Amino acid sequence: MMKKVTKRGAMVTGIAAVLAASALIVPAFAADSASTADEIVRGGEPDGDVQYPGKEYIIENYEKWDQIAEDYAPEVRQLPNGKLVQRTPSEYECPHWMQQSWTISYNTFYLDADKKGCNSCHADLNETIMGMEYRHAVLPNKDLETYSDVEQCITCHRDNGDEFGRLIHGIHFNSRNTEKFSEGLNGTCDSCHSATGNGEGLQLWENVKYEALGDSITTVENVEGTFNFTQDKVQGMDELYSYDFVHGYYDHMRYACSEAALDLELPQSMMDEWEITIEGNVPNPYTAKLVDLIKEAEEAGVVVTKPSKMVCELNPTGGGGIGQTEITGIPVSWLIERAGGMTEGTNSVRCVRADGSSKSGIDVAKLEDNYLVYKMGGEYLDARRGFPCTNWVEGYDAQIFSKQLSGYMVSSDVMDERVCGQVNQEDAHVNRPNATICGTPEGVIIETGKPYTFQGYVDAFDHKVKSIEFSMDHGETWTTYDLGDTDVNRWIWWTFEWTPPEHGAYCLSVRATTEEGEVSYREHEVMVNAKDELPAEDKVIKAGGPDSDLPLMFSTGLENEA
Repeated sequence: MMKKVTKRGAMVTGIAAVLAASALIVPAFAADSASTADEIVRGGEPDGDVQYPGKEYIIENYEKWDQIAEDYAPEVRQLPNGKLVQRTPSEYECPHWMQQSWTISYNTFYLDADKKGCNSCHADLNETIMGMEYRHAVLPNKDLETYSDVEQCITCHRDNGDEFGRLIHGIHFNSRNTEKFSEGLNGTCDSCHSATGNGEGLQLWENVKYEALGDSITTVENVEGTFNFTQDKVQGMDELYSYDFVHGYYDHMRYACSEAALDLELPQSMMDEWEITIEGNVPNPYTAKLVDLIKEAEEAGVVVTKPSKMVCELNPTGGGGIGQTEITGIPVSWLIERAGGMTEGTNSVRCVRADGSSKSGIDVAKLEDNYLVYKMGGEYLDARRGFPCTNWVEGYDAQIFSKQLSGYMVSSDVMDERVCGQVNQEDAHVNRPNATICGTPEGVIIETGKPYTFQGYVDAFDHKVKSIEFSMDHGETWTTYDLGDTDVNRWIWWTFEWTPPEHGAYCLSVRATTEEGEVSYREHEVMVNAKDELPAEDKVIKAGGPDSDLPLMFSTGLENEA
């Protein structure tokens, strides 16, 4: 059911009543006096063909606002990937009861919505983050086509000590950047915030924009579409994400050699000489060359090749810290059996990295899901993925997927139960479950009457996802799809095909539930703009690239780099 609020009908009736009661004797208003969006878009004369004294003043006023609507039309950008986006909805009707025009361009002329939010200056937040002076973890996921947003930044920074608001205010208003931001970009507090009169003060525009844009967004109750999902989607190694966190010497070496930096290859001799040590609570500890262990495991027929997911503990809603590839590896249980098995009292196995450090161990109950992986997608690992080998534990978050491991310590450490996923300061799971829309940048332009396929993933680490839900009325109603029996060690890749019935802006929200009754902490919501015709080329601003009309604003130094 479509729901679009309009007050024009009641308004026109009221004006007609006033005129009828006055000394002027004029014909009745036409019943179809430009009350539909189609007529507004295509122009027309106010009050139809009705003529009355002073009408030229009314026409002039309509023409004035027509010109304002043209001068302040929402900006259309072309992203470097070729997609057209319009961040602010078009207004096809005057939302106010005191109608003096087809539109008052409320969103752009009054709210200045095109000039609000991070993307008003930073056309591509992915590039902004990756252009930092201090190298940030690699957030963009090009294969999944994820788009960074301010909520993702807050999710990570707030709960990891770097209070986000203080950091961003410091970057924009410090002694190096305040002149660039304030004078070069006309930046003010209002660029990022929305001032309210409800006692809540300055709110982030990104958090309240859909409420502020109001009736210019069309809502759809109980949205219907064609839903499908698969757990078989796999990526090649070069497509699989890597956040590239840097903690120590081997991390620095790997990062420097990877495509994120110098894009070098590590020498084959490194693999030929690499050793794996099994020690601790085993009768016969040993050290052996990796290549010998691989050959022995292959001959024994224990090598495992299978699709498997990897998910970062900090992967936020809308984030790209997730992927699935075909892994080839040796079961760690076989490596331990080769050392005579575990002695009595053993409760955990720790992966030891080449620099001698170790993340928290895994419970022995998860040992059957633990692999020493040396291939992804049928290829030996590259530097970025941990050449020559990496630890892989199905059902755990990627914090324990240590790269360039040197062995395993079988131990009796007292272990707390591992909680997968990020828990915030209020003890809420912020990404379990996580339902994310991929490939749809905010405000992407689609065509009216033609099917558009939303896609993305849903995951809950070691918890099984029960259902996925969609809404097009900001969560007032939800359309639920039960997923049935799914494999918790694989991700769920979904598609939702939907056809916009008429031009206008629409928002799709997605969330998920688990068998344990958990519901997504944050719904992922993305706006699209449906149009009868795509914008003319001369109305499009190119954002980024050699022919850019609008710099991507790569760096946090606010430099105008193209």
